[in-house]
Amino acid sequence: MTLENIASVTAGQIMTRVTADKDAGEQVLGNVQVLVPKAIVSGVIVKEDLGDAELGKQIDEEKYTHKGDVVIKLSTPYDAAYVDEENAGLAIPSFCAAIRITDDDKMDAMYLTAFLNSSYVRNELTAKVVGSARPMIKITDIRALEVPELNMKDMQDIGKAFVLSGLKKATLQEMIDNETKLMENVVLASIKEGIGNEE
Repeated sequence: MTLENIASVTAGQIMTRVTADKDAGEQVLGNVQVLVPKAIVSGVIVKEDLGDAELGKQIDEEKYTHKGDVVIKLSTPYDAAYVDEENAGLAIPSFCAAIRITDDDKMDAMYLTAFLNSSYVRNELTAKVVGSARPMIKITDIRALEVPELNMKDMQDIGKAFVLSGLKKATLQEMIDNETKLMENVVLASIKEGIGNEE
């Protein structure tokens, strides 16, 4: 089945059009968290990597994440992430798109996230932009993707396992980053101590 038959695909907001220009005296209407592409990793949204923006104009409701959405980066490596309740209400920038399932009987959002992150889909999308100066996939390319029809139970099992795996990977990556910082601090402290002893 074609993705456009079971879901709507919405492009994100061009943030420069809605960000307050304080130098020009534009009034700030409020702050929003922005789903920057680097926050989409292995099927999940990494909260620590979200951006912020001060709005000078309102953003359409459809350009914010909703629970159950699947968000996808429009530039390589075309990662997709499932939006849980905790990550609803983020502004979606123009480098990403939101996929909203319109037929819950035919598709599970977590499974769709797993499908979009597969090497099969990445190869399909990469083939669409070969030779172009800016390798950004088009919304029409996403809508035209052929999604396999599985029974709902299999889709739900695969989808839950995929999102759980992504959460585990995000936790492990955080542990790796913390360990790297810790060792860097130990090494820097020893260098400073060594230089201090030489003086």
